[in-house]
Amino acid sequence: MDNADLSPQHWGREYWTWFGFWAQFAVLGALAILGLVIAGGNAEPGDETTGLLLAGAAAALAFMRLKLWFDGGATGWMAFLFVDTPQSLVVVIPLFTVIALTGLFIGAGASGSLRNAGIGLFIVSGLIIFLSLKRVFDALDSRR
Repeated sequence: MDNADLSPQHWGREYWTWFGFWAQFAVLGALAILGLVIAGGNAEPGDETTGLLLAGAAAALAFMRLKLWFDGGATGWMAFLFVDTPQSLVVVIPLFTVIALTGLFIGAGASGSLRNAGIGLFIVSGLIIFLSLKRVFDALDSRR
């Protein structure tokens, strides 16, 4: 009589998994709309560029996540954003170092939201480098 598939906890877990999957698209859609609102406001120099980049990046990320789901790949954010092998770090570290430095140069020469976007680009690039390093070394430790 006690079937594990029919228990209330089993259905709740599936519901939250389903909700979590579609919630990421709601957040990315909201970021795309926010980017378009910022671009349309054009209150300070660089607002249109920053807003359009935010909207484009959010839309591209949503389409990439949806394609990954349809292709049957890993649906977790960690597997999507960070690398697993030391050979991949050879590409990731220099690439995101250049992106971080570009963000600093953009932020230093601009004002308003473009300055904030440059600083944000620097911070996010640094986080991607350090979290990719952590993921690679965690994977190496688990193989021992």
